[in-house]
Amino acid sequence: MFEKIDHMGIAVHSLEKALKMYEEVYGLHPLKIQTLEDIHVRIAFIPLGEVLIELLEPTEEGAGRIGKFLQEQGEGFHHIAFRVKDIDAALSRLKETGARLRDEQPRPGGDDSRIAFIDPSFTQNVLTELVERKREVTGD
Repeated sequence: MFEKIDHMGIAVHSLEKALKMYEEVYGLHPLKIQTLEDIHVRIAFIPLGEVLIELLEPTEEGAGRIGKFLQEQGEGFHHIAFRVKDIDAALSRLKETGARLRDEQPRPGGDDSRIAFIDPSFTQNVLTELVERKREVTGD
């Protein structure tokens, strides 16, 4: 069901400051920066080997789940995402096992992906995302 770790999500107050640090300290550069208005977040995808680092900044302070996370927890690790080939089949299988899901149905994600989250209370308090991609993330 799971193919690989797709990305690790990190919540940040300022995408610009975080990107500057990743570039200066680690020598890493984003492939793509994108805004998802419907969930109030700006994201940057940074490749590191086969895994992406996904920096998440709310479009306005306190907006959306990332804004609320930052208010309650501060900057830091937000979620891990597993790549799946067929997200509908993966969600069906998880439902059959009794997994608690935040998203019963897939929804649009970054870079034209389909995503769904497993409730962290079911996964040792680690927010877990499923990601189905049509293609690898590129700078286009």
